[in-house]
Amino acid sequence: MTMIQKIRQLDSAEAYLLTSVENVAYATGFSGDSSQVLVTPGGAFFFTDSRFVEMAREEIGSRAEVICTGGQERLPSIAKRLSGIARLGIEQGNVTVREFGEFKKAFPTKEYTDISDDMLLMRMVKTEEELEKIGTAARANEVALNELLPYIKPGVCELDIRAELEYRMKKQGMDLAFPTIAAGGLNSAVPHATPSGYRIRSGDFLTLDFGCRYDGYCSDITRTFGIGNIDGESKKIYDIVNEAQRRAQQEAQIGADTYRVDEAARSYIAENGYGAYYDHGTGHGVGRQIHELPVLNPRSSYILQKNMVFTVEPGIYVPGLGGVRIEDTLVAGRGSVYEFSKELILL
Repeated sequence: MTMIQKIRQLDSAEAYLLTSVENVAYATGFSGDSSQVLVTPGGAFFFTDSRFVEMAREEIGSRAEVICTGGQERLPSIAKRLSGIARLGIEQGNVTVREFGEFKKAFPTKEYTDISDDMLLMRMVKTEEELEKIGTAARANEVALNELLPYIKPGVCELDIRAELEYRMKKQGMDLAFPTIAAGGLNSAVPHATPSGYRIRSGDFLTLDFGCRYDGYCSDITRTFGIGNIDGESKKIYDIVNEAQRRAQQEAQIGADTYRVDEAARSYIAENGYGAYYDHGTGHGVGRQIHELPVLNPRSSYILQKNMVFTVEPGIYVPGLGGVRIEDTLVAGRGSVYEFSKELILL
Protein backbone atom coordinates (compact mmCIF):
# COMPACT_ATOMS: atom_id res chain seq x y z
CA MET A 1 0.00 0.00 0.00
CA THR A 2 1.36 3.42 -0.94
CA MET A 3 1.52 6.33 1.49
CA ILE A 4 -1.19 8.11 -0.51
CA GLN A 5 -3.47 5.10 -0.10
CA LYS A 6 -2.83 5.04 3.65
CA ILE A 7 -3.77 8.70 3.90
CA ARG A 8 -6.92 8.15 1.87
CA GLN A 9 -7.99 5.45 4.33
CA LEU A 10 -8.01 7.86 7.27
CA ASP A 11 -11.56 8.44 8.50
CA SER A 12 -10.91 11.96 9.80
CA ALA A 13 -12.15 13.82 6.72
CA GLU A 14 -13.20 13.53 3.09
CA ALA A 15 -9.95 15.02 1.75
CA TYR A 16 -6.52 15.81 3.20
CA LEU A 17 -4.21 18.75 2.57
CA LEU A 18 -0.57 18.19 3.54
CA THR A 19 1.56 21.30 3.98
CA SER A 20 4.60 20.38 6.09
CA VAL A 21 7.83 19.48 4.33
CA GLU A 22 7.99 16.19 6.27
CA ASN A 23 4.50 14.98 5.40
CA VAL A 24 4.66 16.13 1.79
CA ALA A 25 7.88 14.13 1.47
CA TYR A 26 6.37 11.17 3.32
CA ALA A 27 3.40 11.03 0.98
CA THR A 28 5.22 11.58 -2.31
CA GLY A 29 8.98 11.16 -1.92
CA PHE A 30 9.54 14.78 -2.98
CA SER A 31 12.81 16.21 -1.63
CA GLY A 32 12.13 19.92 -2.15
CA ASP A 33 9.97 22.44 -0.30
CA SER A 34 7.33 25.13 -0.95
CA SER A 35 4.79 22.51 -2.02
CA GLN A 36 1.49 20.97 -0.91
CA VAL A 37 -0.31 17.69 -1.49
CA LEU A 38 -4.07 17.28 -1.69
CA VAL A 39 -5.48 13.76 -1.33
CA THR A 40 -9.13 13.38 -2.37
CA PRO A 41 -11.32 10.35 -3.11
CA GLY A 42 -10.82 11.05 -6.81
CA GLY A 43 -7.08 11.59 -6.90
CA ALA A 44 -3.89 12.99 -5.42
CA PHE A 45 -2.59 16.37 -6.50
CA PHE A 46 0.85 17.87 -5.93
CA PHE A 47 1.14 21.67 -6.08
CA THR A 48 4.49 23.35 -6.63
CA ASP A 49 6.00 26.23 -8.57
CA SER A 50 8.27 26.44 -11.62
CA ARG A 51 11.44 26.03 -9.55
CA PHE A 52 10.52 22.48 -8.57
CA VAL A 53 8.09 21.21 -11.18
CA GLU A 54 10.55 19.12 -13.21
CA MET A 55 12.16 17.70 -10.07
CA ALA A 56 8.69 16.88 -8.73
CA ARG A 57 7.66 15.04 -11.88
CA GLU A 58 10.83 12.95 -11.73
CA GLU A 59 10.63 12.15 -8.00
CA ILE A 60 6.88 11.69 -7.64
CA GLY A 61 6.14 9.74 -10.79
CA SER A 62 2.58 8.42 -10.82
CA ARG A 63 1.95 8.90 -7.10
CA ALA A 64 0.25 12.25 -7.66
CA GLU A 65 -0.60 14.65 -10.47
CA VAL A 66 1.95 17.48 -10.49
CA ILE A 67 0.37 20.93 -10.92
CA CYS A 68 2.57 23.98 -11.47
CA THR A 69 1.17 27.06 -9.74
CA GLY A 70 2.63 30.34 -8.56
CA GLY A 71 1.92 31.83 -5.16
CA GLN A 72 -1.28 33.72 -5.97
CA GLU A 73 -2.65 30.84 -8.05
CA ARG A 74 -1.99 28.12 -5.49
CA LEU A 75 -5.07 28.35 -3.27
CA PRO A 76 -7.56 28.80 -6.17
CA SER A 77 -5.96 25.78 -7.85
CA ILE A 78 -6.39 23.70 -4.70
CA ALA A 79 -9.95 25.00 -4.29
CA LYS A 80 -10.92 23.65 -7.73
CA ARG A 81 -10.13 20.14 -6.52
CA LEU A 82 -12.22 20.56 -3.36
CA SER A 83 -15.58 20.79 -5.09
CA GLY A 84 -18.09 18.72 -3.13
CA ILE A 85 -15.71 18.27 -0.17
CA ALA A 86 -17.43 19.30 3.05
CA ARG A 87 -14.70 18.32 5.53
CA LEU A 88 -10.99 18.89 4.94
CA GLY A 89 -8.17 17.50 7.05
CA ILE A 90 -5.26 19.89 7.58
CA GLU A 91 -2.04 19.94 9.59
CA GLN A 92 -3.11 22.43 12.20
CA GLY A 93 0.34 22.55 13.77
CA ASN A 94 1.85 23.59 10.44
CA VAL A 95 -0.75 26.16 9.40
CA THR A 96 -0.52 29.72 10.70
CA VAL A 97 -3.57 31.74 11.73
CA ARG A 98 -3.13 33.85 8.60
CA GLU A 99 -2.92 30.81 6.34
CA PHE A 100 -5.99 29.27 7.91
CA GLY A 101 -7.89 32.50 7.30
CA GLU A 102 -6.84 32.34 3.66
CA PHE A 103 -8.01 28.72 3.45
CA LYS A 104 -11.46 29.67 4.72
CA LYS A 105 -11.74 32.47 2.17
CA ALA A 106 -10.51 30.44 -0.80
CA PHE A 107 -11.89 26.94 -0.21
CA PRO A 108 -15.51 25.82 -0.55
CA THR A 109 -14.99 23.51 2.46
CA LYS A 110 -17.14 24.33 5.48
CA GLU A 111 -15.49 22.13 8.10
CA TYR A 112 -11.85 21.49 9.02
CA THR A 113 -10.20 18.86 11.20
CA ASP A 114 -6.65 18.49 12.45
CA ILE A 115 -4.75 15.47 11.10
CA SER A 116 -1.37 16.27 12.68
CA ASP A 117 -1.60 13.38 15.15
CA ASP A 118 -2.99 11.03 12.50
CA MET A 119 0.09 11.63 10.37
CA LEU A 120 2.50 11.17 13.26
CA LEU A 121 0.84 7.89 14.20
CA MET A 122 0.95 6.73 10.59
CA ARG A 123 4.67 7.50 10.41
CA MET A 124 5.57 5.57 13.60
CA VAL A 125 6.05 2.19 11.91
CA LYS A 126 8.72 2.36 9.23
CA THR A 127 8.91 0.55 5.91
CA GLU A 128 12.01 -1.39 4.89
CA GLU A 129 12.97 1.50 2.60
CA GLU A 130 12.73 3.97 5.47
CA LEU A 131 14.77 1.70 7.75
CA GLU A 132 17.48 1.43 5.11
CA LYS A 133 17.78 5.21 4.94
CA ILE A 134 17.92 5.54 8.73
CA GLY A 135 20.60 2.83 8.77
CA THR A 136 22.66 4.70 6.18
CA ALA A 137 22.48 7.86 8.28
CA ALA A 138 23.48 5.88 11.38
CA ARG A 139 26.51 4.36 9.67
CA ALA A 140 27.65 7.84 8.69
CA ASN A 141 27.44 8.83 12.37
CA GLU A 142 29.82 6.06 13.32
CA VAL A 143 32.26 6.82 10.51
CA ALA A 144 32.36 10.48 11.56
CA LEU A 145 32.84 9.61 15.23
CA ASN A 146 35.65 7.17 14.59
CA GLU A 147 37.41 9.74 12.42
CA LEU A 148 36.97 12.40 15.11
CA LEU A 149 38.37 10.52 18.12
CA PRO A 150 42.09 11.08 17.38
CA TYR A 151 41.40 14.82 17.23
CA ILE A 152 40.00 15.00 20.77
CA LYS A 153 42.61 15.86 23.39
CA PRO A 154 43.04 18.28 26.29
CA GLY A 155 43.11 21.87 25.07
CA VAL A 156 40.71 21.45 22.16
CA CYS A 157 37.57 23.59 22.50
CA GLU A 158 33.96 22.50 22.17
CA LEU A 159 33.37 24.68 19.09
CA ASP A 160 36.28 23.08 17.24
CA ILE A 161 35.12 19.59 18.16
CA ARG A 162 31.65 20.38 16.84
CA ALA A 163 33.08 21.81 13.60
CA GLU A 164 35.29 18.78 13.03
CA LEU A 165 32.47 16.35 13.73
CA GLU A 166 30.01 18.15 11.45
CA TYR A 167 32.62 18.32 8.68
CA ARG A 168 33.08 14.57 8.89
CA MET A 169 29.33 14.03 8.57
CA LYS A 170 28.90 16.46 5.70
CA LYS A 171 31.81 15.12 3.67
CA GLN A 172 29.90 11.83 3.48
CA GLY A 173 27.05 13.70 1.76
CA MET A 174 24.91 13.95 4.88
CA ASP A 175 22.84 16.84 6.17
CA LEU A 176 22.68 17.50 9.90
CA ALA A 177 19.64 16.06 11.66
CA PHE A 178 19.87 18.71 14.41
CA PRO A 179 22.44 21.12 15.90
CA THR A 180 25.37 19.12 17.25
CA ILE A 181 25.99 19.11 21.00
CA ALA A 182 29.61 19.04 22.17
CA ALA A 183 29.69 19.62 25.93
CA GLY A 184 32.81 19.26 28.05
CA GLY A 185 33.57 19.60 31.73
CA LEU A 186 30.86 21.28 33.78
CA ASN A 187 28.96 22.03 30.56
CA SER A 188 28.23 18.30 30.23
CA ALA A 189 25.84 18.71 33.19
CA VAL A 190 23.53 20.69 30.86
CA PRO A 191 21.57 18.16 28.76
CA HIS A 192 21.36 20.39 25.67
CA ALA A 193 24.36 22.63 26.19
CA THR A 194 25.37 24.99 23.40
CA PRO A 195 29.01 24.45 22.36
CA SER A 196 31.32 27.21 23.55
CA GLY A 197 34.96 28.18 23.57
CA TYR A 198 35.58 26.00 26.62
CA ARG A 199 38.76 23.94 26.19
CA ILE A 200 38.44 20.43 27.56
CA ARG A 201 40.78 19.37 30.33
CA SER A 202 42.01 16.12 31.83
CA GLY A 203 39.38 14.71 34.15
CA ASP A 204 36.47 16.11 32.11
CA PHE A 205 33.59 14.30 30.56
CA LEU A 206 32.86 15.16 26.92
CA THR A 207 29.34 14.45 25.68
CA LEU A 208 28.68 14.37 21.93
CA ASP A 209 25.07 14.23 20.72
CA PHE A 210 24.73 14.36 16.94
CA GLY A 211 22.83 12.98 13.99
CA CYS A 212 22.83 12.75 10.22
CA ARG A 213 19.95 13.17 7.79
CA TYR A 214 20.05 10.98 4.69
CA ASP A 215 17.44 11.31 1.95
CA GLY A 216 15.08 12.92 4.47
CA TYR A 217 15.58 10.44 7.33
CA CYS A 218 17.41 11.07 10.61
CA SER A 219 19.75 9.24 12.94
CA ASP A 220 20.61 10.12 16.53
CA ILE A 221 23.45 9.00 18.81
CA THR A 222 25.06 10.22 22.03
CA ARG A 223 28.30 9.05 23.57
CA THR A 224 30.13 10.43 26.61
CA PHE A 225 33.93 10.14 26.73
CA GLY A 226 36.46 10.62 29.51
CA ILE A 227 39.34 13.01 28.98
CA GLY A 228 42.37 11.55 30.71
CA ASN A 229 41.61 9.70 33.93
CA ILE A 230 37.99 9.43 35.11
CA ASP A 231 37.48 7.94 38.57
CA GLY A 232 35.53 8.36 41.80
CA GLU A 233 31.98 9.68 41.55
CA SER A 234 32.37 10.50 37.86
CA LYS A 235 33.12 6.88 36.96
CA LYS A 236 30.27 5.75 39.21
CA ILE A 237 27.83 7.99 37.34
CA TYR A 238 29.01 6.67 34.00
CA ASP A 239 28.53 3.07 35.06
CA ILE A 240 25.02 3.78 36.40
CA VAL A 241 23.92 5.42 33.14
CA ASN A 242 25.43 2.61 31.10
CA GLU A 243 23.52 -0.01 33.10
CA ALA A 244 20.32 2.05 33.02
CA GLN A 245 20.54 2.25 29.25
CA ARG A 246 21.16 -1.49 29.00
CA ARG A 247 18.10 -2.23 31.15
CA ALA A 248 15.90 0.10 29.12
CA GLN A 249 17.05 -1.44 25.83
CA GLN A 250 16.35 -4.90 27.24
CA GLU A 251 12.82 -3.79 28.12
CA ALA A 252 12.25 -2.23 24.68
CA GLN A 253 10.81 -5.31 22.98
CA ILE A 254 7.86 -5.58 20.61
CA GLY A 255 4.69 -5.34 22.70
CA ALA A 256 6.31 -3.37 25.53
CA ASP A 257 4.74 -0.15 26.79
CA THR A 258 7.02 2.85 26.37
CA TYR A 259 6.22 3.82 29.96
CA ARG A 260 7.89 0.62 31.11
CA VAL A 261 10.98 1.28 29.00
CA ASP A 262 11.33 4.68 30.65
CA GLU A 263 10.75 3.16 34.07
CA ALA A 264 13.47 0.55 33.55
CA ALA A 265 16.08 3.31 33.22
CA ARG A 266 14.55 5.82 35.62
CA SER A 267 14.06 3.41 38.53
CA TYR A 268 17.64 2.10 38.30
CA ILE A 269 19.05 5.63 38.35
CA ALA A 270 16.81 6.52 41.31
CA GLU A 271 17.76 3.37 43.21
CA ASN A 272 21.38 4.42 42.94
CA GLY A 273 20.72 7.85 44.39
CA TYR A 274 20.63 10.02 41.27
CA GLY A 275 16.93 10.23 40.48
CA ALA A 276 16.94 14.00 41.04
CA TYR A 277 19.60 14.39 38.36
CA TYR A 278 17.65 12.69 35.56
CA ASP A 279 15.02 15.15 34.40
CA HIS A 280 14.21 14.33 30.78
CA GLY A 281 12.49 11.52 28.94
CA THR A 282 14.20 8.26 28.10
CA GLY A 283 13.57 8.48 24.38
CA HIS A 284 11.65 9.62 21.32
CA GLY A 285 10.74 8.40 17.89
CA VAL A 286 13.06 9.10 14.95
CA GLY A 287 12.20 9.38 11.28
CA ARG A 288 11.73 12.29 8.93
CA GLN A 289 11.95 14.46 12.03
CA ILE A 290 14.43 13.99 14.84
CA HIS A 291 11.59 13.98 17.39
CA GLU A 292 8.58 11.88 16.39
CA LEU A 293 6.33 9.31 18.01
CA PRO A 294 6.55 7.18 20.07
CA VAL A 295 7.57 9.11 23.18
CA LEU A 296 9.29 7.31 26.06
CA ASN A 297 8.72 9.19 29.33
CA PRO A 298 6.75 8.76 32.59
CA ARG A 299 3.63 10.33 31.05
CA SER A 300 3.51 8.47 27.73
CA SER A 301 2.05 5.12 26.81
CA TYR A 302 2.64 3.63 23.38
CA ILE A 303 2.92 -0.07 22.60
CA LEU A 304 6.09 -0.82 20.67
CA GLN A 305 5.41 -2.40 17.30
CA LYS A 306 7.76 -4.07 14.87
CA ASN A 307 9.87 -1.53 12.94
CA MET A 308 9.11 1.45 15.15
CA VAL A 309 12.28 3.53 15.44
CA PHE A 310 13.10 5.30 18.70
CA THR A 311 15.97 6.35 20.96
CA VAL A 312 16.92 5.15 24.41
CA GLU A 313 18.98 7.87 26.11
CA PRO A 314 19.07 8.03 29.92
CA GLY A 315 21.41 10.48 31.59
CA ILE A 316 22.64 11.88 34.88
CA TYR A 317 23.56 15.57 35.14
CA VAL A 318 25.21 16.79 38.34
CA PRO A 319 25.88 20.55 38.52
CA GLY A 320 29.42 21.26 39.58
CA LEU A 321 30.59 17.79 38.56
CA GLY A 322 29.45 16.95 35.03
CA GLY A 323 27.00 14.80 33.15
CA VAL A 324 26.71 11.55 31.24
CA ARG A 325 24.24 10.56 28.52
CA ILE A 326 24.37 7.41 26.40
CA GLU A 327 21.98 7.15 23.47
CA ASP A 328 21.22 4.60 20.80
CA THR A 329 18.61 4.58 18.06
CA LEU A 330 16.68 1.29 18.13
CA VAL A 331 14.41 -0.51 15.70
CA ALA A 332 11.74 -2.49 17.55
CA GLY A 333 12.41 -6.17 16.95
CA ARG A 334 15.97 -5.56 15.69
CA GLY A 335 17.84 -3.67 18.42
CA SER A 336 20.30 -0.81 18.06
CA VAL A 337 21.36 0.52 14.68
CA TYR A 338 24.77 1.27 16.23
CA GLU A 339 27.78 -0.90 17.01
CA PHE A 340 29.90 1.80 18.65
CA SER A 341 31.02 0.85 22.17
CA LYS A 342 29.21 2.08 25.24
CA GLU A 343 32.06 1.29 27.62
CA LEU A 344 33.83 4.40 28.87
CA ILE A 345 36.48 5.42 26.34
CA LEU A 346 39.30 7.58 27.67
CA LEU A 347 40.79 10.06 25.22
